Amino acid sequence: MSNVLIRDVPPDDLEPIRAAAAAQGTSLQSYLKAALHAQASYLRRQQALLRVAERLCAQPEVPEAERLAVLDAIDAAHTEWAEDLAERSTR
Repeated sequence: MSNVLIRDVPPDDLEPIRAAAAAQGTSLQSYLKAALHAQASYLRRQQALLRVAERLCAQPEVPEAERLAVLDAIDAAHTEWAEDLAERSTR
């Protein structure tokens, strides 16, 4: 794993972060490592979404009737699932 050193962090920025780490019962290093991981995950998801958007833009548009049919099928499946769950909970 790589190490990162950040210099000249303003106290007004660092104190709330230290307090948040303490409130979670974790070290400053662990807190910042988790924050860095969350940011990296977010950036990876954004890149993946951009790649999907680029691929979709190259595809022909789905006709409205087909789009609505798919949405109706999803809605029907959700309704059926909800009814099944409700039935299970009354048993």
